[in-house]
Amino acid sequence: MCISFQIGIDPVKILTDAWTAMSRPFGYLKDPEARITRLQNAMGKLRSKRGDLSDRLRLAELAGQTPTHQVQNWLEKFTLAEAKVAKILTDHQKGSSFRFPINRRAEESLADIAELDEGFVFAIVATRLPPNGVQKIPADLPANLSMGSLGSYLSQLQAHVQDESSRIIGIWGMGGVGKTTLLQSLNSALLSSSESAQMRPEFDHVIWTVASKDYKLGKLQRDIARRLELPLRKDKILQAKEIFDFLKNRSFLLLLDDLWQPVDLAEIGIPQPIRAGASGTGAAKQKVVFTTRLEGVCGHMQARPRMKLECLDKDEAWLLFQEKVGEETIRAHARILQLARRVAEECDGLPLALVVIGTAMSTKKTPKEWQNTITLLQKSRSYEIHGMEDKILPKLKFSYDSLTDEIIRKCFLLCCLWPEDHSISKTDLIECWMGHGLVDERKFDNINEAYDNGHALIGSLQAACLLERGDDEDKEVKMHDVIRDLALWIASNCGDKPNKFIVSSGATTFKDTQGEVERISLVRSDVCDTSGLPANCSKLETLMLQESISFKSIVTGFFEATGALTYLDLSYTAIYDLPDSIGQLGNLRYLNLSHTNIPMLPSQLGYLQELRFLLLRDLESIVIPDGVLGKLVMLSVIDMTNTWCENWRELSKFRGCLKGVGIVLETVEALHQLAKFPNVPTWRLGLRKLLGFKGPLQLLSSAQLGSRNIRSSIHMLKIEHCESLEVVSMESRGEGNSHGNQKWYLPRLEEVELRGLLELKEIVWRGVVPAEMLPSLTVLKISGCVKLSSISWVMRLPSLEVLTVHRCGKLEQVIHDDHEVSSAAGGDVFPSLRKLCVSELENLRMFADGLFTFPSLEILQVIRCPQMKTLPFQPEMGGEKIREIWGEREWWDQLEIEDNVRAALLPRFKMRLNR
Repeated sequence: MCISFQIGIDPVKILTDAWTAMSRPFGYLKDPEARITRLQNAMGKLRSKRGDLSDRLRLAELAGQTPTHQVQNWLEKFTLAEAKVAKILTDHQKGSSFRFPINRRAEESLADIAELDEGFVFAIVATRLPPNGVQKIPADLPANLSMGSLGSYLSQLQAHVQDESSRIIGIWGMGGVGKTTLLQSLNSALLSSSESAQMRPEFDHVIWTVASKDYKLGKLQRDIARRLELPLRKDKILQAKEIFDFLKNRSFLLLLDDLWQPVDLAEIGIPQPIRAGASGTGAAKQKVVFTTRLEGVCGHMQARPRMKLECLDKDEAWLLFQEKVGEETIRAHARILQLARRVAEECDGLPLALVVIGTAMSTKKTPKEWQNTITLLQKSRSYEIHGMEDKILPKLKFSYDSLTDEIIRKCFLLCCLWPEDHSISKTDLIECWMGHGLVDERKFDNINEAYDNGHALIGSLQAACLLERGDDEDKEVKMHDVIRDLALWIASNCGDKPNKFIVSSGATTFKDTQGEVERISLVRSDVCDTSGLPANCSKLETLMLQESISFKSIVTGFFEATGALTYLDLSYTAIYDLPDSIGQLGNLRYLNLSHTNIPMLPSQLGYLQELRFLLLRDLESIVIPDGVLGKLVMLSVIDMTNTWCENWRELSKFRGCLKGVGIVLETVEALHQLAKFPNVPTWRLGLRKLLGFKGPLQLLSSAQLGSRNIRSSIHMLKIEHCESLEVVSMESRGEGNSHGNQKWYLPRLEEVELRGLLELKEIVWRGVVPAEMLPSLTVLKISGCVKLSSISWVMRLPSLEVLTVHRCGKLEQVIHDDHEVSSAAGGDVFPSLRKLCVSELENLRMFADGLFTFPSLEILQVIRCPQMKTLPFQPEMGGEKIREIWGEREWWDQLEIEDNVRAALLPRFKMRLNR
């Protein structure tokens, strides 16, 4: 077999290529000027083309378009080629390189330029891309978002966003507390996640928009449309359809900041937010997160869940304040550190105040400047601090302006009459509003309804973040220091009339105030009498001196100079006499003399034709001259709770329209008399002594609580020191206790106290059901009833929130396993009980034979009950509801509970020392 190979060889080409390869290096040894000139010319032509391309790109950017990837790649290569040419030209001019390398580098760059020139063919230079999923929002965020309370709130918010069951999430809190910062932090976190490209973005679109107080539907729609790069329409319905059609099948997160009123998402064009995979359809995740100052907006928007942002704690507040002041200023003087801490404390944890005041103080490097700021803050003149009047107070004033009407705005302003950091009794606050005519008790059937209205107003102010919870969450409220400054600023006509409201707890001087002052509050002050008050206050309407324990007298002539006075509170002072000149206060509507040393009212009190509220609580006894009560024709409330008054029967002759009476009686016969006075609505009733009375106290008879004027209005009942009383009977005997088929009950009775009833053995229920008879009973206190052996009936009270049992030596169990327990088994047991206190019960072995769930129990106190070795609730309650367990260490250690239960409850245990 013969195999032959034929290879086509062109000898001429081989020789030519070889000669070229050998001759090129020799060509690099020539003078490079010719190549340099060619390089400059080629680069100049390419720059001209790049300029034309740049012009086309600028036009495209104005149309919202982005350069194509091909154009971006060409521009990147051009930039590299241009840099190479510039380096070659520089080296040639400096002579820093020999001919050979200069020629070689110039030849290579000429080839690159030729390739770029050949590739300069672009039919399309830019295109419209879909909007980026998350946009960067300008924000001054902390360097480390994971630190402190902001980090905690952010983690909580991210968890809600990821939770499939959360669709509309509301963030609420007072102005300046950091709601917007939290929303910006969420956006920033989502932006970082999307830029990392390590995972698929959680949402196709994250849409940031601000509603603000002057919310307009069209503006909000346009903001959203711009963000989604949709056409802008003048017609709101058409714009809503554009937005809806774009989002309906996409996953999105709408971040809606600063909402002041509920918005209709459908009206905007936002699809009803759904969770991913809802109903098994694989639907895209769609959510809305909004911020607001108003809790009511969260309700109307059906936000689930809702997050309330609180102010910073003391340590976090100090760190933020330090950061804004700066280390240089803090170290400028040895005293500044201590003074700066005091200024930070005056900001009360509000981030906005800490930032603004901290920044303002960053240039203050002397102790005197810092001390001046402290003085302004303590005297509620913070508006004089740079930045407060233009950056903080006007911003917070939006919350005040958004209140529904002028009545609630005036109610808000009166809250600032209590001292800074003072926990205000809700009852005192409501009575203040009543005394100023803001809650008109005459519009209601009885005083309880007026109080309900007052509580609703408190709720509205809390929902607007203008009031917050007090030390006792149930009974008290507080005003944040900065919000209090806001109220005083508004009350002073935004600083123009600083002496309209004078509020002080310390030594006070009144200069140039006579013609201007309208309200003076010296609550808890050191004032001894009225001699230091302005001599002529013709406009003074309010004077509050309560809890000024040094105050003893009203000097001669004071009432003559304050004829406009409508509200006077002297409670909890040491005053021992009320001058006759009080009769000259013809405009006085409210007079509070509770907890004072006054034994007798002057007869001139009868001249107070406008007086509506006369409060005489806890005086032991008071003498009211004959005929005085009959003259007070406008009187709505006279409250003599815990005060004995001999001539209380004069109330039966009263010609006005009483709404509520508080009274103490000492005989059953007196109670029978009271029950016959149809014009005396008994509001607070005290029964004490009942000397010689031994038979069962038939409370439900028509001659006692069964009378119409008592049962319809009684709010509080106190039975004390009736040494011979053995049985209290809650028994229906057909004495008018029913009307047709409708059984009567005590609808308003909320507080009952049984105290010092040494012979009381039992409380009998026959023919009536406690839950039906006492539907509103909230507080029950039993103390010093040493022979009482059972109170099992309390477990069936539907509204009972506080149960206190003290010094009832015969009690071995609070609840007994008897018929009463078994009859309650079908319903809820202690459904509302939040606080259970048992103390000094030496024979108490257990709360009950069984364990209860206590669905609402938060606080348990077991004090000096040495034989009680078990807890009353089931082990699983060691979790969420129980907040505090009080007791001695010895009691805690001897409890017979499982180790895991003890460990779970230990953080909630608060040790009480034996005294």
